[in-house]
Amino acid sequence: MDLVFNVWFQEGGAMSSGGLNLTSTISGLFYLLFVFILTLALLSLGISVGQKWRYEAAKLTAFECGFDPLSSSRMPFSMRFFLVALLFLVFDMEMVLLFPYIFSLKIMFLEMGLYSKVMCFLFLMVLLGGLVHEVNEGSLEWKL
Repeated sequence: MDLVFNVWFQEGGAMSSGGLNLTSTISGLFYLLFVFILTLALLSLGISVGQKWRYEAAKLTAFECGFDPLSSSRMPFSMRFFLVALLFLVFDMEMVLLFPYIFSLKIMFLEMGLYSKVMCFLFLMVLLGGLVHEVNEGSLEWKL
């Protein structure tokens, strides 16, 4: 890993010969300024040219062949379903965060310091604590 950084620094990356390379720093600042100005220009162009929305009651209702609707167009759903879907999203995001860690576990565990190991352990304990709480609360049991 150090070899990559050393080669990058020696070949004139962000730092060269132990100090900041002024040319690359100024280029980076001009790039950020250009991106910021371009973003503002495109946003203002979209707002000024874009279509203005007019909310009318007739356009916001469901259309049923010209007749008055027989029932509400919004179907209620179970709060249990919402809770399970929310739990799925939370644990799915946790798995996305853990996925790279699992594949590089051997390399990382040998190179990590004590602080990093403790933080990884605490993160896993928070996940396990959340799962135990959900099981004890009964949120994962589906009742009709």
